[in-house]
Parts: sequence; structure tokens; C-alpha cells
Amino acid sequence: MRQVRVLSVVATMLLATTLVAAGTSRRVATPVAVRPMTIENAASCDISTTPAATLLLPYFEVELGKRVNDAANTIFTIINTSSNAQIARATIWTDYGYPAAWFNIFMKPYDVQAISLWDVISLGRLPKTSNASTTASNPNFIVTESCASAGGDLPEATLASLQSMLTNGVRSADAPDCRVGGTHAMAVGYVTADVVNSCAMISPLDIAYYSQILLFDNVLTGDYERINPDANTGNYAGGNPLVHIKAVPEGGPAGSGSTALPYTFYDRFTPTGGRKIDRRQPLPSAFAARFIQGGTAQFQTDFAIWREAATPGASVCGSNTASSMPIASIVRFDEAENPMVGGAIQAAASGTPLNAVSLPSTSAPPTASSIFPPLSSQGVAGWMFLNLDNRVGGVTASTSSAYSTVRPSQNWVIVHMRAEGRYGVDSDATSLANGCTPSGAVEVAQMPIPQTPPKVVK
Repeated sequence: MRQVRVLSVVATMLLATTLVAAGTSRRVATPVAVRPMTIENAASCDISTTPAATLLLPYFEVELGKRVNDAANTIFTIINTSSNAQIARATIWTDYGYPAAWFNIFMKPYDVQAISLWDVISLGRLPKTSNASTTASNPNFIVTESCASAGGDLPEATLASLQSMLTNGVRSADAPDCRVGGTHAMAVGYVTADVVNSCAMISPLDIAYYSQILLFDNVLTGDYERINPDANTGNYAGGNPLVHIKAVPEGGPAGSGSTALPYTFYDRFTPTGGRKIDRRQPLPSAFAARFIQGGTAQFQTDFAIWREAATPGASVCGSNTASSMPIASIVRFDEAENPMVGGAIQAAASGTPLNAVSLPSTSAPPTASSIFPPLSSQGVAGWMFLNLDNRVGGVTASTSSAYSTVRPSQNWVIVHMRAEGRYGVDSDATSLANGCTPSGAVEVAQMPIPQTPPKVVK
């Protein structure tokens, strides 16, 4: 009897398969979203490498004054994973979090666009895209006439201003006291790319950009590559996915819908009456980052650190707040679990801001820098606990805070490792919380420090 039942089940399955095959035609599979976004247990605040509405390149370097074959450069790629046309708005920000330039990229279905920041910043050549050669559209687009010739060469004066902002931190010679960035040998900053509904050139400092231009389709993905081909100063390369920031919930025209997220990625830019109108996931504040520093292979590690600025989004000029935001706490652990902390870091456990240890909105300090606690005598490798909260969000929203609610500031960390002047690798640091984690939930006092007292450097 059992054998008959088994044969009957098998026969039924074969018959069903035959009927399905006979009644369907062969079709090309297209990508579909199969994982719903939820807010239970703050799941929607977890950042993952899945198609998103905003992409973040946390840090870039471009070496001006050299040929492209010899210059340090950062290249990033944007991919449209959907069957609809999309428009990606790319914004280049200074290391103080000021928008230095922005441009639109019209993307056909399943399109890919690679942008060399050396081309953009050194030559002033924006990627040329157009909607003229495609019939594909998007139901959320509004006016697209200006997309017919997006990109092209920047005017000479505009290029000079862009280079000045990214290297000297000054917008123009007429306003030398208006600091929008730091001073460095290379052009330094970060990049965002948003899905938008038109090729309008409205400034990202204008609240209308967030209420009337941003869209919410999670369709973009991408990566970056950093290259230093100069054998004397680098001779290495590295790459990693961009930070994928999803819209929650997904879809709808600009300015529509609401979100259950406690706050959003563009929180300090959004209008008073709609502080969560961008619906982008917030980023976390605390990370665990691996390092190797020294040894026979001459390992070096940099932490590329993006930090949410502490000033309101509409600020025209930067400030000391933007140039040197305090860091809540840093602990270095070697591979024998020995903790090392700087003297100023001790204040973090009591909530005191650390003016002695600070970083701007984006930077890539080496782990040998005095910003970090020194190495112990036990080895050359280990990991660091980084609570990068700038403490600005610790005051109530009704006071001077640029943030809409009491919360930790947003951050991201990428580990850059290289060795022997010819090897390089990048990876995201591990986030120890997500953007929905309450302020104060991750502190030095809660770190798994061994029973032996930590070594404190005066």
C-alpha cells in the first residue's frame, strides 16, 4: 500500500509539471523585489547591499596637477536595476558637508554609468547622458526636457571654484572667510546619488529638493574603486560597494507618503513641517573596525570615515563645528585583548564631548594617527571600537540642534588596508548598532573591557 501511495504522489507531481510546461511559454526572467521592508525590531534601519534610493561614496581623493595615469583617483559606478528609466542626481560634497557641485545622470533601463572623479574635478567633464535615444519613461517623472543633454563640460569659473572648495575650502576669492571645506593636497570630499523625478538643477541646500524632487524607488546599486598608480607614493588600488540607503516605504511620487523611521538620512536638510519627507534609512553611529599596522609586510590601515555634519543643512558657510566635530569614544584592542584608550576618551563614558579628539564630515586618518589610541606592545594588529557620535543630537530638538530629534549622529566607516606598496583592499567596518538605536545605547562603559585596568595614555 505504501509503495502505491509513493508512486501515486510521484505520478501526480509529474502530471502537474507536464501541464504547467504545456500551458506556459518561455519568458526572460526580470529582477523583482522579493524581500519586504519591515519596521519590526528596527529591521528597516539595517543597511545592506541591496538596491536603494540613495548611494553614498563616503570618501574620495583626487590628485590634481598630474596626468590621469599617474594621479590618485576615485571612480564610482551607478547601476539602474529596474525596467523603468531613472534619473540619478549626483552631488559632490566637501569634507565639511557642503555641496560643491551637482549634476544629473539620465539612466535607461538596466543602464550603468561610471564616473571618474579625476575627469570631473581635474578636467571639468561631467558624464554626458540623454533621454533622446530611448522611449523608456517613469510614471513618477515630471519635466524631462532638460534631460536631453545632461552633463558636459563645466564653465572655467565653475571648475576653478569646485577645485578651490575641495582643496582649499574656499568657494571664491571674493569670500575667503566663507569656509566650506578643509585644506589638503588632494581634492577631498564625499558623493551622494539620489533617485529623482527630473533633471532640475535645484540646489541640495534648498528644502524643495527633498519635498519636490526626491523619489523613493529602491533601484540603484553601485561600487567605487580608488586608485593610486604612482609607484613613489602609492601603487595600490581598492574597491567596495557604495553605501546603499533605502527608502522606507518604497515607491510613490515626490513628496508622498510617510515613514515609521525615527529620523532619516537627510534629516538636517528637510523642512520643518516634513522632517522625514526623504524617507531614507538613517546610518549607525558605532562600529568595530579591523586594523593591521606595521610588521614585516609594512601593513598600513586607514579608516575612511563619513560623519553627519552638525550644522543645519541650509548653512551657507562652514564653521568650527563642521571642521572638527567631537568623537564620543574610541578603544583600540590588540590581538591579546589588551585595551588602549586615550586620556580624553575617558570623558566619553560620562557624556562629556571630546574637543581634543575630532574629525570633519569626511576624512581617512591612518590608524597610526594620534587621533587613535596608540598600539600596545603586544603586536601590530587588532580592532577598534568607534563610537563616532558627535553629541550634537544629545540636546533637545527645540534648542540649537540641527537634528529633528534627540539621537546619535550618523556615520559610516570603511577600512582601507595596503601592504608592500602593491596590495590594497577595502571593506566596510562592522556596525555595532543601526540608525534606530537610541542615543547613549552604545558607550565605552558597555564595552567588553577585560578585568585588568585599561592602559591610559596621558
